[in-house]
Amino acid sequence: MRSALTAAVLVCFVPTIQGADDDNPYRNAKVGDWVKYKMTGKNMEGSTKMTVTFKDDKELAFDVAASFSFMGNEQVAPVQTMKIDLTKSYDAVSAANLKANNVKIEKLDEGKQTLKAAGKDYETKWTKFRATTTLNEQVIVTDYTMWFCKDVPLSGLVRMDTTASEITTRLELIGSGSK
Repeated sequence: MRSALTAAVLVCFVPTIQGADDDNPYRNAKVGDWVKYKMTGKNMEGSTKMTVTFKDDKELAFDVAASFSFMGNEQVAPVQTMKIDLTKSYDAVSAANLKANNVKIEKLDEGKQTLKAAGKDYETKWTKFRATTTLNEQVIVTDYTMWFCKDVPLSGLVRMDTTASEITTRLELIGSGSK
C-alpha cells in the first residue's frame, strides 16, 4: 500500500505526457504562471501547485509544492524544482523516467471529450496508455488516461486517472493563473 501511495504522489511531481499539438507546450509559459491540481484516491487526497519561477530562451523552471493526506495522516512534501529544456521537443515519457527500469509503454486509445474542471469547460484530447514493468520479480501494470487542452498553462493537463493494483487516483485541475 505504501508503494501505491508513493507512486500516486510522485505522479504529481513529474511532467506529464503531453497531449497538446505543440511539440513543447512549456514554450508558451511565463514566469508566474501556475496550475493547481487536486488528487483523490482510496484513503487519500491532496493538492499540487506548479509555479513557473524562471524562463529564458533555452530553459524553464517551475516549483512543485504538494501536500496530501493518507488515512488521515497529513504530509507536506518538500518543494521540488523541475526544469524543462525549451530547445527540444518535449518527450514526457522520458521526462517522467518511464523508459527507465525496463518499462514497456503501449498506447491503448485516444479521442476528444469536453471536460469541466476549475469551473470551466475544456475541449480536450485524451490518451489512454499502459505502463508495464517488473520490480522485484513482480509485474506491475499501471493504466493512465490523460486529458489535455492547450488553454491550460504549462503541460496542458486537465485531468489524469491512474489505476495500479486496483487502486485508482485522479489528478484534476482546480485552478490556474498568473501572478
